[in-house]
Amino acid sequence: MFDRKEDAEKRAMEAKRKELEKVRKMSEIQIPTASSPRSERLIPKPKDYREFMKEIKQRPQGIYEKLCAISEKFPGIEPPTEMKRSLQDSIGAAFIYATPKGAFSAALLIGVSLILLTSLLMYVGIGLTMGMVLVLLSVLTGWYTYNYPSSVANSLTLRMSADSVLAILYMVLYMRNSPNLEGAIRFAAQNLKGPLAWDLKKLLWDIELGKYPSANAAVLSYVEKWKEKNREFAEALNLLRQTDVGVARKAALFDETINVILDGTKERAKHFAEGLRMPMMAINALGILLPIIGLVMFPVVIIFMSSVAKPIFLFVGYDILLPLMLIFLVNHTLKTKPPTFSQPDITEARGVSPLGYIKIRERLLPVWPFAVAIGLVFSIVSLLMTSSSDLFTSVNGSVLGIMGLAFAIVIYAYLDSYQKAKLRADIERIEDEFSVALFELGNLLASGVPIELAVDKVRANVKNLKVAELFEITSMNMKKFGYTFEEAMFNKDVGAIWYYPSKLIRSIMQVVVQSSKKSVASASDSMLVVSRYLKGVHDVKEEINDILSETLASMKFLAMILAPLVGGITVTMAVVILQILGNIGTRIASIVQQGGSMSTIQLGLLGGFGLGGGAPPITATAFQFIIGIYMIEISLLLSIFINRVQYGDDAIGERLSVSRTLLIGIFIYAISWYITFGLFGGTVQALLTPTGG
Repeated sequence: MFDRKEDAEKRAMEAKRKELEKVRKMSEIQIPTASSPRSERLIPKPKDYREFMKEIKQRPQGIYEKLCAISEKFPGIEPPTEMKRSLQDSIGAAFIYATPKGAFSAALLIGVSLILLTSLLMYVGIGLTMGMVLVLLSVLTGWYTYNYPSSVANSLTLRMSADSVLAILYMVLYMRNSPNLEGAIRFAAQNLKGPLAWDLKKLLWDIELGKYPSANAAVLSYVEKWKEKNREFAEALNLLRQTDVGVARKAALFDETINVILDGTKERAKHFAEGLRMPMMAINALGILLPIIGLVMFPVVIIFMSSVAKPIFLFVGYDILLPLMLIFLVNHTLKTKPPTFSQPDITEARGVSPLGYIKIRERLLPVWPFAVAIGLVFSIVSLLMTSSSDLFTSVNGSVLGIMGLAFAIVIYAYLDSYQKAKLRADIERIEDEFSVALFELGNLLASGVPIELAVDKVRANVKNLKVAELFEITSMNMKKFGYTFEEAMFNKDVGAIWYYPSKLIRSIMQVVVQSSKKSVASASDSMLVVSRYLKGVHDVKEEINDILSETLASMKFLAMILAPLVGGITVTMAVVILQILGNIGTRIASIVQQGGSMSTIQLGLLGGFGLGGGAPPITATAFQFIIGIYMIEISLLLSIFINRVQYGDDAIGERLSVSRTLLIGIFIYAISWYITFGLFGGTVQALLTPTGG
């Protein structure tokens, strides 16, 4: 088990003993006072601009961007003026390095090429029905390629909106100490990560390069950009422009700015939760009810349409087209999602493995071999069982194959997330508790207690909270090794903040440290005000979770229990129906062999039972595989959807959600099959077996 205090003490002793370097500040960001000379106000250099452009991709790097670059070279393809303007807006908002002509050409060429390929396959002889399905897929692929920039732009807007509350909080924290709008934007950009940080950095470079005459004018233009996308964010930014007022009015203005962004976020979350009812009904109908009705009817349909109703159509319809339709519905629903709160970033944490790896005894191991090994074991057993002539054994083997696929996904998702999720949960808990500790620390400083003793007292007062560990390491660094408060918290080697690398706490403590350089009273005032802001943020976060809880609980029930349960029962119904049809076919064939006469229609129907001169159109094993794959896809889609509704774009949370949902779902699916077939399969088999006498 990773002991943070022991590791911190070891590192501190190492740093003191070797004395390799002086204590460095945690961040390059400095919070200047209003009287600071311009040379100290973080004027960016041309090298910084090159680094920024590299960060947001200055040349084609992704497959889509390379495809657009190649397609643009084809002559004679130009998008209409209105379409060109729309594509340009989407490409710019998505930070994609491409041109409207390239994006339009790529979509057109992909769609036409796939349709021509489908025509060739139809000529070779894949059949009209399959050809029409492939034409539909070709058109959808071209449409998706055309809308790709818009889709990426919407996704980035959602991620930006999720960070909008923190962005305003960072700006307010900065401006309480130094009322400089440009500095506040830079402070927020440096402490955020992802698309909103890129957007704010781009705004700063637009100011530096002369696109806007002042930060005020730049923010005014930025407000217009966000007015339709996130009204409360735009209003809060607009309020921050109006800081040229008296001290008392300025404090009230900052409070009002925080209230505007929090109240607006809460209100939008409430309306979004109410609007989720219709998409939930659509997902339930399109993803569960109607598909199940179709699956139950399919064995009967093949009696009358054995030459047309092929298993490949069932596979394409249920395992490809239907999931694509649900993906479209889910993405359309997420476009209306309001900003909630993004999860803490753990990329700078100590002792945590990157995505795709797990840490075992200080060694980084890739996760995929564990998943593949589990999948292979189940696959081998499944192949041995599905070759059996016994129906129950064969279907059980196919169920094991589906379980192997599900377990491989579960193992990969769980091993890739559980270590990271635990650390992130600790950080999130500390952030929630930090307002209490900060309030106590501010009160102690206001009463004249030295910072070293104040930190120790806060640690003792909040000893039952997770945040106590943060102050315990800080106190140890100061008392045992003689570090200052700033060094004990921020030192790159031994700083307490790196064991819980919350950018929120780090930026707050930066403000506190800078305020303490003015006076202890200023630091105390900053702590008390910030603790009030944090409590407001926490309360709104809890309210949003309560607002969404009922809808999310219904979706979790659908993904974990209802979909797998109905899927398992459907497998039993299909197997029973196929048994009955097979038995009827055998009886009819026996009558024919004994000299009974049959009409042409009756002989045609006989083929539907698989006895007109070949195997049945679909076996119970193949039917189960199709249903099992569909059930896995539904569980994956819904678990990712639930996580994105609650937290936005969050890779770690999605993996953890997938592992839990799919693990429970696959057990329910298998158990429902075993129980229902055990109850009804034997009875049906007994009824179909001729009795002597």
